Amino acid sequence: MLKLTFIAALFLFAAHSFAGEDTLAKIKGAGVLKWGADSSGGAPYVYNDPKDPNKVIGFEMDMMDKIAEHLGVKHERVQAEWASLLENLKAKRTDIVMNGIEINELRSKTYNFSQPYFVYEQQISVRAKDKDKYKSLADLKDKKIGILDGTESGNVLESAGFKNDQITIHPDSKTPYDNLKLRRVDAVVAESIIASFYAGQDAAIFNNPDTFAPGKYAVAVRKESDSDTLLAAIDSVLKTMKVNGELAAIYKKWNIMSDKQKALGVVEK
Repeated sequence: MLKLTFIAALFLFAAHSFAGEDTLAKIKGAGVLKWGADSSGGAPYVYNDPKDPNKVIGFEMDMMDKIAEHLGVKHERVQAEWASLLENLKAKRTDIVMNGIEINELRSKTYNFSQPYFVYEQQISVRAKDKDKYKSLADLKDKKIGILDGTESGNVLESAGFKNDQITIHPDSKTPYDNLKLRRVDAVVAESIIASFYAGQDAAIFNNPDTFAPGKYAVAVRKESDSDTLLAAIDSVLKTMKVNGELAAIYKKWNIMSDKQKALGVVEK
């Protein structure tokens, strides 16, 4: 009986030690960092290459290549719908999430965030023939607005007094603009780099140049002590990438470099 009890105690101790094992140590041991990102309609962040559907590209893919290189590991992207990425992180299906995740008060209660790596702004897109009719959110107060599910755009609209039945939620970034042209919504509100990619070259759509409601993207990690060292490591790498010009080079490649990024500490070399 004593022997069995001793063996059981050893088993419980081992299980507890594994469950509480430092996340960064586990990543280093496995040689792989698992990160959550949605490639479905996710340009220019993470998306399927139009020239090669089996290849995933985007500025955050380039960032992850560098982050993994600095950490001395490989990276493995775990696909999921954008709105479920943080839940997957909480369920430990991934180690981090990096996919245009906006820092906000509600999320900060459940997840820890790295230092911000990008400043975004909201932008209104309307049908080109309506560009003089709908110039601001005030002009759209009785209209239907398309947004990407789970994004800060929804919070901005709610704060501006828009009701739930006026906000049409979409599962990816591309569909709202398709529905705008099909007249299913009267406008789209999204982060400006999304609007630029999906509507910037479309003559049927007008992106209002007056952007608003700035915010910041960051890497999300679990709010647990075993992820503290991982968060510190991510912070260190992002700081290095800002200072040594690596982050600016990526942003310039994707035409998203701006003075706002410079103010965030992103240095051009």
